[in-house]
Amino acid sequence: MQKRMSNHKAFTLVELLAVVVILSILMAIAVPNIISTLDRNKKETYIGDAKKLIALVRNQMGNKINKPSYGELVRVNLSCLDNQDLPSDPEGNPYDETETFVIVSRQNEELIYYVNMIGKDGAGKTRGIFLTERSNLDEDGRMSLVKKNIKAPSDDQIHNITGVFGNIRVCE
Repeated sequence: MQKRMSNHKAFTLVELLAVVVILSILMAIAVPNIISTLDRNKKETYIGDAKKLIALVRNQMGNKINKPSYGELVRVNLSCLDNQDLPSDPEGNPYDETETFVIVSRQNEELIYYVNMIGKDGAGKTRGIFLTERSNLDEDGRMSLVKKNIKAPSDDQIHNITGVFGNIRVCE
């Protein structure tokens, strides 16, 4: 009787297990890095949108929007501007048109801009930038300006942050 030699080549259970372990380790390293990169990109987009909103207000200042006098603040809501450039936040949610605004104050002959940006999802969760001065958007720690679950500042908070305690004139 002649025995047939089978020429089947297959992976052993140990080899398959080794491959699964190696892939698991690679995924454990790669997935958090990808998630972190995506979150960082969204934060950079919030920062860019804040700068864009300030630029929109600067372009309208003196034309459609009257400059603030000394001791006065001007609040320019998103609804006051042609906001086609800012239809939604990086999460795909619309920016709140009354809680997203720029505050303009006058110090000496210079206009100082502060921005507040809030995007809201359908469940009412928010993410954005709480009232901060334009110069802070260029600093190293700017990523920490983007926060979750923020609310629009009260008038008292606006006065304390800007250091101007006069009237707040609203452009809507």
